[in-house]
Amino acid sequence: PKRGRRPSSNGLPKICYHCHAASTPLWRREPLTLRTLCNACGLYLQQRNKLRPQELIDADAEDNDLENSDEDAEQTGPQCTHCHTRNTSVWRRSKTGAQLCNACGVYVRLRGKDRPLSLKRKKIKPRTKHAKPITGKD
Repeated sequence: PKRGRRPSSNGLPKICYHCHAASTPLWRREPLTLRTLCNACGLYLQQRNKLRPQELIDADAEDNDLENSDEDAEQTGPQCTHCHTRNTSVWRRSKTGAQLCNACGVYVRLRGKDRPLSLKRKKIKPRTKHAKPITGKD
């Protein structure tokens, strides 16, 4: 298991004492009292020397609520003919002219077959940026 997702030593699941989050990629501690903090609250405290404001906590909660709801049903506009999403960074066309979201269009172009619906996500994932490797040649 990953380090940040283990339950606490007493067997109870960890909860952020400030925002009450139960899931985070990394657990942190408040420096003075050593109370458990989620990654977001811990980083905010470390960088600004104050606790994360309630507005930011509420905004994160709203984002999670949107992710868990069926937001596609509420939206209007273009829709992917394969996965039926309405949320994409770029619209593409298949060889037959059907409208596809970026994920389905790129998948078809690279693999020559339709993208499995099990890969569909609510949020669009940004690209990961990697540093260029140092070759040692000048």
